[in-house]
Amino acid sequence: MDTMISVWTMVEHVRVASGAAELAIFTAILYWFFTSSRVADMLEVVGERVGGWCGRDTSSSLRQAVRARKRQQHDVYAKLDADIATRTTSLYRVKEGPIVPPPQPQTRPPAGLACARCAPLSRESWQDGKSTDTGSVINILDIGRQNFANGGVVSRYLCDLAQCCNLNLYDYKDVVPNVVKDDSVQQSIEEATQEELRQARESDQKGADYTTVRRKIEARALKVIQDISSAMSNNVLKFVSWVCHKAIRRVAGGGCATRAASVDRLRRANAAGLPLVFVPLHRSHFDYILVSFTLYLTGLRPPLVAAGDNMRIPFFGWFLRGCGAFYIRRRVEGSDYQSDPVYKSALRSYILNSLSARNNLEFFIEGGRTRTGKPQTPKAGILSVIMDAYLDGKIDDALLVPVTLNYDKLVDGNFVREQLGMPKQMETFWSALRGIWRTLNTNHGSIRVDFNQPISLKELVMSFQKYNHFKAPIETPLSPPNNNLSVNLDRQILYNHSHSSLYGADVSTEHKMMVEAIGRHVVYDAAVATALMCTNVTSYVLLTELRRGAGAAQLGAALAARQAALLRDGRDLGYTGDAHHALKAALDTLGRGLVRRERASIVRPVASIAALLELSYYANAVVAHYAAPAIIATALESIIASSPGPVTEVSQSQLVSSALSLCEVLSHEFILCSPCVRIEEKMLDAIDSLVGSEVLTPIKDVLGLEEEQWSRRFAKHLEDGDECTERPDPAQRLKYTILDTPQALAERRRLVLTVRPLLEAYARTCRRLRAGTVKGLVKDTLDALTDDFVHNRMIYGEAVSTDAIRNCLRLLRQWNVIELYTENRERKLRICTAYEDPQELHDICTNIYKFNMNTPLLSK
Repeated sequence: MDTMISVWTMVEHVRVASGAAELAIFTAILYWFFTSSRVADMLEVVGERVGGWCGRDTSSSLRQAVRARKRQQHDVYAKLDADIATRTTSLYRVKEGPIVPPPQPQTRPPAGLACARCAPLSRESWQDGKSTDTGSVINILDIGRQNFANGGVVSRYLCDLAQCCNLNLYDYKDVVPNVVKDDSVQQSIEEATQEELRQARESDQKGADYTTVRRKIEARALKVIQDISSAMSNNVLKFVSWVCHKAIRRVAGGGCATRAASVDRLRRANAAGLPLVFVPLHRSHFDYILVSFTLYLTGLRPPLVAAGDNMRIPFFGWFLRGCGAFYIRRRVEGSDYQSDPVYKSALRSYILNSLSARNNLEFFIEGGRTRTGKPQTPKAGILSVIMDAYLDGKIDDALLVPVTLNYDKLVDGNFVREQLGMPKQMETFWSALRGIWRTLNTNHGSIRVDFNQPISLKELVMSFQKYNHFKAPIETPLSPPNNNLSVNLDRQILYNHSHSSLYGADVSTEHKMMVEAIGRHVVYDAAVATALMCTNVTSYVLLTELRRGAGAAQLGAALAARQAALLRDGRDLGYTGDAHHALKAALDTLGRGLVRRERASIVRPVASIAALLELSYYANAVVAHYAAPAIIATALESIIASSPGPVTEVSQSQLVSSALSLCEVLSHEFILCSPCVRIEEKMLDAIDSLVGSEVLTPIKDVLGLEEEQWSRRFAKHLEDGDECTERPDPAQRLKYTILDTPQALAERRRLVLTVRPLLEAYARTCRRLRAGTVKGLVKDTLDALTDDFVHNRMIYGEAVSTDAIRNCLRLLRQWNVIELYTENRERKLRICTAYEDPQELHDICTNIYKFNMNTPLLSK
């Protein structure tokens, strides 16, 4: 009984306590209700309405008077008047004190402009003349937040989803029926049918009548067209855009930025009604979606994307097709697909019908992803199709848009395995899953996507037809001893690279060189406009200026100096802040596997081949920028090394001649200038840059003396009545003094180290040259380079590169030193008859050896 009484007593206490709590909560709600400004305003409005209905005067109510009093006390304009009065009374202090300018927003140099020589009209078009390009960038991940910042609760917290749901809808016409009915496709089907009938008659096959063979070829053609075609869907685009929002926020902690002025230019160009052909440089598999994602979020029509058939993997390949990918066979040239006219005509017809349907197009002009970080020479297959469509009148014009993408840290991982000679791993469903999981759990820093000015294809064609150094094409490659490089080098480079399996029949050499020139111009423009990330600049400084290591303060000072030099050259930096913050971010992004931090704050590259190869990948974005002055500096060192005595002067003609020889050697590594500029002009500009860096000083006395001597001879001939001899070109005899100050030596050493690893790989390839399989020669050369690095006979671990070895073999093939052929599905080489003598082979390879010289400059 006592227990029951105690329980009931406790329950009663709880009821009293809960009743008190409920009363307190109810009182608080009433207080908030009657003191809240919004509720009070609502009650005031209701009271005024009720009073008005009852015929009561509400203009002089007590609440109105109290609210007016409060508004007077908290009037915003009163505060502004008080601030103005305060500034007026203290104006004399401002006049007497120092003038402090207001903080200015950071500006970047204008990048991505069209070539002033080839496309002056495109350079002046597609931009707002009322505003200047300050180089401001926008983070595309913040577009949704900005658009829905003032929306409701749901849109504010789900801004990414709201942005994707409100994206524009586009009509994507199915062009497959038009492709099937295309005359060129039907003609190729007829030719393939006749060819198969002819083979059947020769082999005495029975039952091979025309109708049966024709149906089989038509079925195969339809299968090819369906495999190629895209299935772009607005719903898939919206879903993938939302997924990309979440993935990029996790992957790129620094965001994904693009230039605001570039987006405005694209919108104006899109209004012209011409198809936009986006031509990105290829770095990552992420490029396929990232370009479309950026365009879609900024209100532009996503393009159809030419993707390799290796990306047609289960599940992921379907999503890529829904985002606009159409799959093309890779390595058509030299494969079994080269003799398939049905596939070629189907691909050409699909591209042309897509452009006619007002679809934008995107293709990677380099073919595949760069394995070295440098821009690659163009593959002109799809570009040749677009050129043919314009020249045949199927399209009035097309706007080429070079696109660049850069990452603080590569999303796909490194290419060290492939550079060390291991075969490329094919993309599979499970490898894609592993790659996505690894990527999502790694911070890759910042991402930049930049679009150049749209360039009229019509204007490019008309401009290139005027350049004389494209005419009179070279029909056979010339070997270095018999080649006048100052005249033939530009045409020779275009001729040696102008080959594509997608050219139509009866295509002239001039047309091929024209397509090659436009392709190289697009690649060069995109490379120059690439935003350099902090990892690019830091890796370059570590591999060229401070390879043996340095303290954090010294490394930060070197990084700041390199940043300033790049900005003076007009390059865009994809990061902000001072050099020390950029250095810290770069070292954290690169990680301890690439950069070692020792005691006393010493930072140096990890001394392993894998680490140096990956560092060189990031550094090569800056190496491409300094390629021209590096070639001049290397040519200068070769002249000094080949001279028997000390050299203090060098003539311009000798320096340019040696530099042009090196340009030919490295023609597969760099695109030094746009095709509308002679390479000799680029070398002269590079010499001027060395003069500006106080590495060389022109000897002006020699120039003045020659001018004076020519003037005296001219006066004497006038007195004698004879004809005057032709005036010599003073620039041909211009000489420079080679400075030996510590700053000049450091600059020369930096430039020589910029291309030295490539020359090490080229020289070793020439020394190991022998007949046999290409795969065996590459492996033998890689082993020799690795042995040299392990035994400290060579410090450049990045020279152990498959790409450099294969490019050297391409060069020797152009020099007619070797021949490449296929036997039993294996690529082989043999040495040409003229160079079977070892001495003859050594003499021709001396054109490479002389630039890989031993110089005391590198031992300092």
